[in-house]
Amino acid sequence: MFGEMIFTIGLTKKREEINMWIYNFLFYKTFLLAQKSRNFDDTPVLGGILFIILCVMLNIFTIIEFLDGIGFLKSIGLKTGITFTKPYRFLFAIALVGSLLFYYQYKGRYKKIIEHYEGKTGFIMRLHPLIVILIYLVSNFLLLLIVAAFKNHDWFFAP
Repeated sequence: MFGEMIFTIGLTKKREEINMWIYNFLFYKTFLLAQKSRNFDDTPVLGGILFIILCVMLNIFTIIEFLDGIGFLKSIGLKTGITFTKPYRFLFAIALVGSLLFYYQYKGRYKKIIEHYEGKTGFIMRLHPLIVILIYLVSNFLLLLIVAAFKNHDWFFAP
């Protein structure tokens, strides 16, 4: 029940609707930034997901480092020290871009997200998109540094 509550938090209260509310808000702000630059007039979704790709990558690496730090990856027999050699880097990047493009293009989901946030008002909605993006990036990067310190038993995680 608790897990269902976490996954149903989204833009609307309908379960089948969009559930990635943080990424959707960041998508909307990045979409606004891409519109201001006028570089993505023909492909608005691509302009919106450029930053989302970076956020998802940071989150994936943070989760992998945390799981490695608590010893979970070793306990299930996975090799630690993940490296992306040239062929795997491109495969990972293409899979990530493709999956995010599919997510936002599916049944015009990006249009629903934009319509949802265009009607909102408040302090956060008035912030410049670049400020919101930088706040999220800096906080994610700091979290990644904390997890790396935890994994390496540095800083206040030292025994």
